[in-house]
Amino acid sequence: MKTLSILSLSACLSVIAYNAYSLTCGAQPSCSDLGYTYSGSTSDCVGATLKCPFDTSKFYCTKKADVFSNMSLNWYSKETINPNTTYYPTKYGFVIVTALDKGNGEVSLRINGITFTGTHHEGGMQFYAVPVKPGDTIYVTSYNRSQDKAYFVPFKGN
Repeated sequence: MKTLSILSLSACLSVIAYNAYSLTCGAQPSCSDLGYTYSGSTSDCVGATLKCPFDTSKFYCTKKADVFSNMSLNWYSKETINPNTTYYPTKYGFVIVTALDKGNGEVSLRINGITFTGTHHEGGMQFYAVPVKPGDTIYVTSYNRSQDKAYFVPFKGN
């Protein structure tokens, strides 16, 4: 009987100690620690919003302003693409080309083997603006290097 009492007492103390440890083990993280920092309107968000489980007035979302800010073109970092050579972008952005066609579609933009040609009008200025990513292959065919312009313009968010 004495052994049974000792075992029962030790089991009870273990449970009490375990419960006390679990209540005092660590502080619960705050909503901001978990990334739930926005408290504005959900209409400012793109896609789904995630609410903090501890305070539903705080949530996480991708804000429209952040998307537009990151996706705007960074003209200060534009790179000139030399015509009739292959160019490989290292960032996300746009290839922008203006080229004077002398007729028969002599100017073109080729991206990853897909060729964009002009209207085949003699003296017609061609304009191309195509989004590209790292790893793409760009080739601009030009016959009027003094007038034709080709640029890679990265997004600000790169």
